[in-house]
Amino acid sequence: MDLFTTLIVLAGAVLLFAFAWWQDKRERIPGQVSLIPYTMIQILAVVTCLVLLAHLVTLFSGAPFRGRFGG
Repeated sequence: MDLFTTLIVLAGAVLLFAFAWWQDKRERIPGQVSLIPYTMIQILAVVTCLVLLAHLVTLFSGAPFRGRFGG
């Protein structure tokens, strides 16, 4: 994935997190259950952001990430 695509997907993940956070904080009618788990969407968006930020580090440094043991 190139830099431009990575930045677009990262921006999409940040917007998805913001939307899920907004929906999660909205007031609900007592007894009404949300059918969409916005907290899980937030978790997935944060994990996606962390992976993409790590990918950006490898794009800027020019060296692939080799892992903990250098394998």
